[in-house]
Formats: sequence, structure tokens, C-alpha cells
Amino acid sequence: MSEDFSPHCIIVPMTTQQKKVFILLLCISAVVFVLNLFPNAAASQNMAMIQMFEPDEAGPLPYLLRMIAPAANLDKQLRAFVFYEYYYYGFPYFAISALAILPLQLAGHLSQLPLVMLILRQAISVLPMLAALMILVYMQDGFRTYRSSVLFLFLLSVPAVVANNSWWHPDSLVVLLVVLTIFFLVRDDLRFGWNFILAAVFCGVATATKLIGVYFFLAIGLTLLLGLAQKKASWKKIGLMSIAFIAVMALSFLASNPFLLSHWARSAYINTLHKQTALLSEGYDVVYEKGLAAAWPVMHTFYGEALFILAAVGVAVWGVWRSSQRLLYGLILAWFVPVTVSLLTLTHFKYQYWLPVALPLFSCLVILLPDKWDFHWMADKSRIFRGILLLGVAVQFGFFLVDGVQRYEGRLHRADNNERIQFYEQALSVLRPLEGKPLYVYYDYRLYVPDTPNWSTETNFDLLDYKYVTQHNFDVLLLLEQRIRDYLNAGVVGIDPATFALNQQFYRDADNGVIKGYHLVYRDSVGLIYVREDLYRSVFQ
Repeated sequence: MSEDFSPHCIIVPMTTQQKKVFILLLCISAVVFVLNLFPNAAASQNMAMIQMFEPDEAGPLPYLLRMIAPAANLDKQLRAFVFYEYYYYGFPYFAISALAILPLQLAGHLSQLPLVMLILRQAISVLPMLAALMILVYMQDGFRTYRSSVLFLFLLSVPAVVANNSWWHPDSLVVLLVVLTIFFLVRDDLRFGWNFILAAVFCGVATATKLIGVYFFLAIGLTLLLGLAQKKASWKKIGLMSIAFIAVMALSFLASNPFLLSHWARSAYINTLHKQTALLSEGYDVVYEKGLAAAWPVMHTFYGEALFILAAVGVAVWGVWRSSQRLLYGLILAWFVPVTVSLLTLTHFKYQYWLPVALPLFSCLVILLPDKWDFHWMADKSRIFRGILLLGVAVQFGFFLVDGVQRYEGRLHRADNNERIQFYEQALSVLRPLEGKPLYVYYDYRLYVPDTPNWSTETNFDLLDYKYVTQHNFDVLLLLEQRIRDYLNAGVVGIDPATFALNQQFYRDADNGVIKGYHLVYRDSVGLIYVREDLYRSVFQ
């Protein structure tokens, strides 16, 4: 294969050619940033719409807004900012998000939700992803050749990247922090100097953001072993630098999560961590299947065909064996293996979890491209095989582009003629006899229920049962048809069988139109509307 970019190039000034490539990548980034403005500004008119399309955005948003809400004095303002109370994600994610929308708060425009969500999605998802991909490209090709632009466009087309650019979530920040950790390990080049320490800093911040930094144990171990094997450092230095890496990583973790200095906040964080770990390993009320077979449908949708992924792994292995950048490819594989094994064995698979490992892995495919094309490039058998692989990657690239266009269009027009928004309009029509009366309304969180005059609403992420409904004595129940289908599926198993049996009994009655104490007044393919029996008899009959 062709000569590869040397890691030592990372520490020298860019040449004229590198500057030209860098400017081209910046232009591509600007186009991508602008293109994302339109779908990221759409369908965010109110909190109900945000929650319907993406509950993971709606859940932490009130806590974020509270971080920068006006306070009586500076002390209370700082406390609100540091102790944000939503500890499912670390402080770096919330702090950067809060600072991104702080100008809106100062200008008095924080109530403009479409603008808030646009800024959060662009600043927290799109920009860090662009930066991370730029660094990956730089590590692989050094901005030396056309390969940098091709690789950048290819990585941008990965469906997981396109999807992740369209919501407010910490995963792009995590990808950036992971890539920076690898970058400084490569830049250190087994010298175990300040670059090694900087890698520990970013590893600690990545751990503080989403705990994923702990999986660098194999990559760091590989770095230390290579340092010994290649006699780049003595046993004493390796021991000291091991301790230094752990210490700096731990200090960075604490500095990135300053709320941990408080005992009660630390307890809340640990409890949240335990809860989140249980949810990821077991499932949300029902058992989520683990393993490659269960993960493959999602992996295939967001990361491509099996042969393509295997080819990426094979190219990375070849890079360890023959490339001039063996350290880079070794670190990528040492990072890829523990995270992937964990995702396939310990947790249920979500597409965003694999982003920090899949993108560095896919970046290795750039070595299939020759530095320069000539008529003799396919002259020998090895190059023919390489050409076949390259053709396969090109086909996958085409599939990615088609998928990306479809995702973009779907995101841009997701609120147009949306059936769940139409269901809300239908609910208003069906419940018109109750207009003007104060109503206590339950709705499934994936339904669209904005603020409505005389309605007091409540939703629940947990499964329903008669105890919950009876205790709250709702006037109206708005139930999602798909949720009923999901939990009455014969293959679904509850984490707590006894509790799940009660949940299924409720959903079975709902499906049959016979919820005790309620009357079914409307049903379509989207949802069901139940009115409390006594209220139904007094108004509808």
C-alpha cells in the first residue's frame, strides 16, 4: 500500500498544500453547518413537540434552563450552575450547553424554544462532530492529499453522524474528547511527555462527560508496553507515567464535575449512575436483548453492511502490521475492542454509543486510497485486491449518501402532516363537550400534547398500571397505540415479572376498550382516548 502520513508530521507547521486542504475542509464544514440549520430549527415550536420527537432532549432541558435562570445573587447563580441535578450526563455537557445559550438569556430571548434548540443542536452536536472528524482526517492523512477531502466527506455521510447532528445530546462532545485523547497519544509517539499528560486530561474529561473514557485502559496499556518493548522508556519512567496518567485523569474527572465536591450531590450522582447502569444492562421496565444478533439491525442501519464493517476492521489490522502509522492503528483497535465488546455483552445497543469507536475505525479506510492515481496503480495482485475493497467502500458511500438525503428530508419535514399532531387536533374535537371544564389529563410521552386551556397534564416514562391511574384519578387518558402494541408483544419479558403482569393487564384492557372506570370515546391508528366513566355519563350521554 502507499506511504502513510507520519505521526511526526503532527508537530510541524503546515505546508502550503496542507493549508489549501485545510481551507477546503473548513469550507465543507461551513456548508454542512449551514445545511443543518434548517432541520435543526424545525419542529421545535414548544416543549410538547420537542418531547414527542425526542424525549432525550426534553428531559434535561428544564434543568439546563434553570442553570442560567436569574438568581438573587452571584452565590446562588453559581450554585444553580454547578449543581444542575440531572446527573445522567456530566457537567461538561451541561456547562457548555448552558454557555451556548447564555447570550439568549442575557438578551431576553430564552423563551424562544426553536432558537434555543437550534443553538444547542448546532453548538453541541454539529460543531464538535465537525472538529472531531477534522482531527481524524488530520491524523490519517495530515491534510497532505486529496484523500483528506474524500475521507472527510465519507465520514460526514455515515448515517450515525447525520442522525447525531440533528439532536441535542452529549455524543458529539464525547467523540471529540475521544479523538483528542487518541490524537495526543499519537503525538506523544511513546515519548511519555506532556502530550501523554494531555491525553490523560481529555480522557478524564471524556469520563466525566459520559464515563466512556474508562475504556481507554487497553490503549494506555498498549502504549506503555510498546514504550518498554521499543526501549523508549525505562521501567521506572513507565511506572511513574502510569501513575501520572491515572492521577491526571482522576483530577480532570473531578475538575470537570465540580459538583462532586458536595456530599449530597455526590450521593445523587452515584445513585443516578447505579440507576443508569441497571437500565442499560437490563432495560427500561422490559428486558432488552443483548448481543450481536440484537444489535445488528441498529448497527446495520446506522453503520453499513457487515462486509464493509469487517473490511474496516481488516484495514485497521493491516495498518498495525504494515503501515508507517502502526501506533495510530494499534490505538484505534485497542480502543475499538473493549468498547465494542462491552456494548455487545453488557448493555443494549444504541447507535450513538458506538460513534466514538466506529468513526476512528472507519477513518482507517483512507489507506485504501493511493496518494496519486496512475495507470500502473492496479498492476499487481495486492493492488487489485485493494481496488476491490475500495470499490466496495465506494458502493457503501453511495448507500450512505442516499440514506443521508432521506434522513435530511425526513428531519426537515417531520412536523408536516404529522399523525401525532393530528391526533391532538382530533382529541380536541372529540373532547369538545368537555371544553371549558378543568381536566386532569394523562398522556403517553410520545404523543403531542401542548399547553391547552383548562388542561392540567401529566405523563410518565414508566409503564402504566391500575394503581397509578386510580391514585391520580385522571379525567382523560390519551394512550399511544404503538406503546400498547410494544408491551403486549408475546416476546416481551418484564424485568419484574409480577409488576409487568400488572402492566400488561392494564394495556390488555386498554386494547380491548375496557379500562375499569373509564369509557373509550375514540380510537385510531395513533392512539386511544378514554374519559372517566362518571364524567362521560354526565357530559357525553
